[in-house]
Amino acid sequence: MSIFVIAEAPCTEQGTKDFMEWTESGDGYVITRGFAGFESIQTLLAEDQKTIYLYEKWASKEEHQAYLKFRIEGGLMDFMGPRLEGEFKVTYFEEK
Repeated sequence: MSIFVIAEAPCTEQGTKDFMEWTESGDGYVITRGFAGFESIQTLLAEDQKTIYLYEKWASKEEHQAYLKFRIEGGLMDFMGPRLEGEFKVTYFEEK
């Protein structure tokens, strides 16, 4: 059964722009879409125009966690760190 993931990234204004550009780069969603277990992703921008929400669907929590580990080891948090205004959070959901 698939799981849903919501990742919240409260960014600076410039951080939001940088992240949106990253998603379209060769290191962005093109890699995400090719990762084992990936099903879908949507990027949502909150009314404050700075908080980014990633609404994702994965085949399993374990596959998403493997992907997240891959991204962290690849430097994602080094990239995001100076662009965040708060804590990056990931929450998992099951469809009922």
